[in-house]
Amino acid sequence: MKNFNRLYISLILLSSLTLAADKSYAFLGIQTSVASIQNKAVPTIGVKYGVQTRKYRTAISYNYAQNSQNRYQTVIMQMDTGIFSNLFREYLVKPYAGLSFGMMEEKNRISSLSDRGYLYGANLGLAYIYNDALDFDVGYRYLQTSKLKELESLSDLTLSMHYFY
Repeated sequence: MKNFNRLYISLILLSSLTLAADKSYAFLGIQTSVASIQNKAVPTIGVKYGVQTRKYRTAISYNYAQNSQNRYQTVIMQMDTGIFSNLFREYLVKPYAGLSFGMMEEKNRISSLSDRGYLYGANLGLAYIYNDALDFDVGYRYLQTSKLKELESLSDLTLSMHYFY
């Protein structure tokens, strides 16, 4: 837990330094995804809060999912940057890539046993800028796990909507 706290604080400090040099926009979002957990498709729903500048987006999200046997909850911090910015300057679609890390809890609904661990990985996607206050995002995220007994990795395909204020 100590290492996770250090990593979390380091990422917050790093993201605040990148945000200090540019005008920032806060946003709230909702998201849904299909996660591949132990080779099974599990639908998820979540909420997101973040800050975006011209070059970077930092967000924290909470996601919930369940299937017939398990319930999953994640809290994930994600930092993205635009890629191929010069090629997509004139377009409303903007590609991005970034890093993610967080925590996950898996709880068996039948036996009430639970397991907690850490997540870390990479993500990429496309953001569609609808107007100054709204964008839509389609992303893919691959995450490795640490300290979870039954789960080594997971991936998800996510659709998000962000409202900037």
